[in-house]
Amino acid sequence: MLSILKKHSILYVEDEPEIHANIAEYLGNFFSDIYLASNGEEALEQYNKYHPDVLLLDINLPKIDGLSVAKQIRKNDSAVKIIMLTAFTEKEKLLKATELKLTKYLIKPVPPKEFKETLETLAYDLSRNPSRFINLSDFYVWDRDQELLSINGENIQLAEKEHRLMKLFIQFRSKSISYEKIMTTVWDDAFEREISLDSVKNQVSQLRKKLPEGCVSSVYGEGYMLK
Repeated sequence: MLSILKKHSILYVEDEPEIHANIAEYLGNFFSDIYLASNGEEALEQYNKYHPDVLLLDINLPKIDGLSVAKQIRKNDSAVKIIMLTAFTEKEKLLKATELKLTKYLIKPVPPKEFKETLETLAYDLSRNPSRFINLSDFYVWDRDQELLSINGENIQLAEKEHRLMKLFIQFRSKSISYEKIMTTVWDDAFEREISLDSVKNQVSQLRKKLPEGCVSSVYGEGYMLK
């Protein structure tokens, strides 16, 4: 189950350097990408830039506390998984945290067994409830909810057929999509007239210009794949 995490990214926010380094190294065994921040402001900047699938937040952070960071992110993203870390057990803070739909609330120092169990819970949640945002690179993001492609937070305009093709690539990400599947999904009249292979190639070529280099690959004799 933990292997699922290799397809996902995490933002880890902690202001104590030694703890920060140790946990970051441990997380590197499980996640594809790890983004780091040492205060609440950096956390929000990193989130808005990378849209990670998971947030691992300390409650007591400089500049903006972890609960405020989570609350601000939750305004627009109900899908991101949030794990909260704290060295305190004040009832008031625990009650506030329950409003943020946390995957887990951990008291520091966290026993290794409990931390690994939390990662297993996280992997299960991610397998059932995909994240809202899909990172195509460090700068390109697909928003599942709004069906929008953006680069550095700026929306990229897609023509109607490009949009249909993009949704198809997202639906079958990392899987080969046949030329025929592209034809019947992208063209409304595919069953009424013959769509040429050149038309498919041209449509894919147009979309490629708006995506990161190498994001869409050709599958010899079959079709295409979004990496």
